[in-house]
Amino acid sequence: MTPRESPGVEDAPGVEDAPGVEDAPSVEDAPGVEDAPGVEDAPSVEIEIGCGNGHFLSEYGQRMPGARLIGIDIKNKRCLKAREKAAKRGLANVTILHVSAEQYLPGIPAGTVDAFHIYFPDPWPRSRHRKRRFFTMESLRLMHELLVDGGRLFFGTDFFDYYIQAKVLVALHPGFGLTVEPAPPEVRESIYARKSVMREKAIHLFTAVKRPSTDGEPEQKEDKGSVDGEVQPDENR
Repeated sequence: MTPRESPGVEDAPGVEDAPGVEDAPSVEDAPGVEDAPGVEDAPSVEIEIGCGNGHFLSEYGQRMPGARLIGIDIKNKRCLKAREKAAKRGLANVTILHVSAEQYLPGIPAGTVDAFHIYFPDPWPRSRHRKRRFFTMESLRLMHELLVDGGRLFFGTDFFDYYIQAKVLVALHPGFGLTVEPAPPEVRESIYARKSVMREKAIHLFTAVKRPSTDGEPEQKEDKGSVDGEVQPDENR
């Protein structure tokens, strides 16, 4: 059992945990991913990989009504909760899919995604398990292919080791540049962000930009990595 799978607030018993729920259809049936709403005709598309209970998307979606926001997660109970949050807020621009990134991303047309959000992915902290981490050069290459020129990749974790690994991979990829642009402030709304703030544990964030595929365009201002992004405790919370 990893830290991201241990019982917590997001897994507390609720309506979703009633008998028989485990056999209920997923939010978006995994076998029918190819039939799920596509991204080709959306004016702006952003995808959160590992959306959990939907805290980030339900807040971010209110500020970004013109964007098509897609959250994917491998746990059906979390998808149900995320969908419920979006529905309560009347967010027609938010879609939740019960599917893994490995299943869903390869079916997306290249150059159609404006931003990827990856916050608090499973850190797999033990050395022998780190090969299971989602953020690898292979996944980075795929996200680069799917992003539009100038598209953003937002990443955040409270595991410094994972932050360094991901940032190094981005630095090694010639198609990305690190930028000083901050992550959306709604990142602090997730369960893990709140836990980190309560424990006074730093949250490390970075933003990468897909370099233009044509020459002659201005380069993005790069982050030299001297200061980590960090979510501070909110005194009004």
